Amino acid sequence: MVDPKPELELEIKEAEALREPTAIPVAEAAPLATQAASAAEVPLPLSLFKALLSKLAAFQSGDRADLVQVAKLLGLALLAGILLKLAGGTLEAIDSIPLLGGLLELVGLVSALSFLSRNALKQQKRVELLSRIQRLKEQVLGR
Repeated sequence: MVDPKPELELEIKEAEALREPTAIPVAEAAPLATQAASAAEVPLPLSLFKALLSKLAAFQSGDRADLVQVAKLLGLALLAGILLKLAGGTLEAIDSIPLLGGLLELVGLVSALSFLSRNALKQQKRVELLSRIQRLKEQVLGR
């Protein structure tokens, strides 16, 4: 016969281990104010802006036309950012109105399909469309 005593001792030890209170880990309080971010943790647009400003500060040119081009570029970038922010806010406001966002998506889909059916199905129409786009691109970019 097998002695049941070792199994009984094992069960008693397991039961005692379950009865003993275990230490519950306590979380440390987080600081209320965030610490200053290091250069590696700076958000991407801000770091790009800082890099652009440092390059602009190091830029030395006697030609005034170069500075005008840089100013135009910075102005266009700022204007594009403002317009994107306004467009995003407007679209968010429109999307918050029930059914209106879905209805406008449907209208956009129908108009896109209509445009494609008129201009992209036939080869001659595609060539005309691409030539119009090329002319507009040349007018805008000045090439």
